[in-house]
Amino acid sequence: MTEREKKELTEIFGQGIIFDANAEDFTTFKTGGIISAVVFPSNKKEIETLYEFSKNIPVRFIGCGSNLLISDYGYDGILAVTRGISGISYSDQLILSYSGTKISSLLGWCIKNCLSGFEFLAGIPGTIGGVLINNAGAKDKSISDTIEMVEYLDTDGNWRNEKKDEILWKYRYSQLKEKAFFVFSSTLKTGGKASEDIIKNTVSTIMRQRKKTQPLEYPSAGSVFKNPPGLFAGRIIEEAGLKGYRIGNAMVSEKHANFIINTGKASSTDIWNLIKLIQETIKTRYNIMFEPEIEFIGRFD
Repeated sequence: MTEREKKELTEIFGQGIIFDANAEDFTTFKTGGIISAVVFPSNKKEIETLYEFSKNIPVRFIGCGSNLLISDYGYDGILAVTRGISGISYSDQLILSYSGTKISSLLGWCIKNCLSGFEFLAGIPGTIGGVLINNAGAKDKSISDTIEMVEYLDTDGNWRNEKKDEILWKYRYSQLKEKAFFVFSSTLKTGGKASEDIIKNTVSTIMRQRKKTQPLEYPSAGSVFKNPPGLFAGRIIEEAGLKGYRIGNAMVSEKHANFIINTGKASSTDIWNLIKLIQETIKTRYNIMFEPEIEFIGRFD
């Protein structure tokens, strides 16, 4: 990134910019190298400005940094953190939620307002934007089951409002990956009114189960691999004898084999090498090619 580009970014974002930032401060893996610039957009105009920058400099958006791995070589581009684009409103059984809204905040708001339909998201880290792009969910339910409308800036720089059926949705995938430069907001349909206690108890039950079966006490990025059709990635990894396997301080969790955890000072390279080892082992033994659920930013050799 040139000094001129840094100056232009500073003129736009003022104090809301960090140069030469440590990736470990922005990801749940707590790993990675130096990021050239981290910015915190808060409105559409700033998103449009980042679109213009993206013509010359790589730009990536993150929410809580919970579903990605940033290279130890760092990222010579702009990382835009969406926490400043958040908020929730409700009208006529529909919730409008902005990209940077945390899933935990959405659930808390639903509990307070006695609105059901999103309990299945309990324990899923991250923000609405990331959940939409990856069509995240749990077991047999995904966020796409609740979607009415999505507003986004497309890859040609145009703002669009599209209904659910105008976007392709699959297991842990949405066409927004290709269509959108940035997902701004979504309109979601609720399951209707319900008792605050009932919603809270359902969320608590799901959270207790997650804490029991997932290594939430360690830095991780959630599930590393997508489940193959009709199968469970964690079970396959466990059957292959890889539970507890480690490279450096990166380890396949003994609680849930589809989690890689940072047990201390793991590097992104440790995690990357462990991912590749798992893929190669499963391919050799079962002829199944695991597809990562997490995303990678920067250079990986």
